[in-house]
Amino acid sequence: MKIIRALVKKEFFQIIRDPSSILIAFILPFVLLTIFAVAINLDNNQIKAGLVVEGDFQQINSLTAQFEGTDYLNITRYPDRPSAVQALVRGDIKAFVVIPVDFTKQLNGVSPSPIQVVTDASDPNMALFISSYAQGVVTTWTQAQLYQYGQTAPFQIQVLPTVWFNPELKSKYFILPGSIAVIMTLIGMILTALVIAREWERGTMEALLTTRAGKLDILVSKYISYYALAILSSAFCSFLCIAVYDVPFRGSYLIYFGVSSLFILTALGQGFIVSTLAKNQFLAAITSASFGFLPAVMLSGFLFEIASMPKWVQLITYVVPARYFIPQINSLFLAGNIVPLLITQSLYLIGFNVVLFTFIYRVTPERLE
Repeated sequence: MKIIRALVKKEFFQIIRDPSSILIAFILPFVLLTIFAVAINLDNNQIKAGLVVEGDFQQINSLTAQFEGTDYLNITRYPDRPSAVQALVRGDIKAFVVIPVDFTKQLNGVSPSPIQVVTDASDPNMALFISSYAQGVVTTWTQAQLYQYGQTAPFQIQVLPTVWFNPELKSKYFILPGSIAVIMTLIGMILTALVIAREWERGTMEALLTTRAGKLDILVSKYISYYALAILSSAFCSFLCIAVYDVPFRGSYLIYFGVSSLFILTALGQGFIVSTLAKNQFLAAITSASFGFLPAVMLSGFLFEIASMPKWVQLITYVVPARYFIPQINSLFLAGNIVPLLITQSLYLIGFNVVLFTFIYRVTPERLE
């Protein structure tokens, strides 16, 4: 027992001195539980949607107020259909509702009065949710009108759903392109985080620092090497999606190569930072999973709508590079070359790369101490 007590004491001292143990026991559960508690929301409330009223009718002000007052849709008014269409294509909204000019004329007529709901079906579940929410708003308004005016027959209102970009509502058309972003985040970070951390452990990085090669030479050479490997991996994933799983690709392959390159460089940069600061393979692996892979899955809009998250979590998503790549890859696969969206998101990725490379260059030592 005396020997066991001594060994237990030694192990506790080792645990206290080892930051990776503290990270696994306390920091990692805290991060994961926080994400699961506040960031994951399957209710899909506050979905961004547009509203187009083709005419100025006092009679339907209550209906437009009903749409704008719902907790499930974050409504933005647009003056006409083209404006709403542009917003939907850019990704500013997920759907828009059109109340046509002849809505009030047909409201009490024999034929149903139509309301059109145009949804971005690149996410099929989201499209179905929005259509159901719009139908619910119309039903609630109809019941309120019947109660207020004491009418004996319900209004004949027909909600006409129209789906864009994925008319067959196949979920794999949404999941597979977005999964490439998640996969490349993991691969890009692991390639640089674990490999370079292993070099620090084995002493080969110290050997490099003793040569005539400068810090910039070492960083650029590693960027080029692992970028070549990662872009081949990305091409392989894209080939599987298109050729094997029959996901349509409607954009430019050249543009796709360009935006993929920007995103891969951000993943490599994150891995460089992890490996340079950790210098330990085990700690680098845990950090890559916690602060790279999991945010790419949960905080990028890949599986969970960002607009449904709390405001402070939405602010955190702005520092997740996958948030800017997933809209690009989804549009290239399902919608085509949406130039304003591609340029805007690419500028964000370029900014990430500049910041990451600057930080890496500053924290990488020039010589052994």
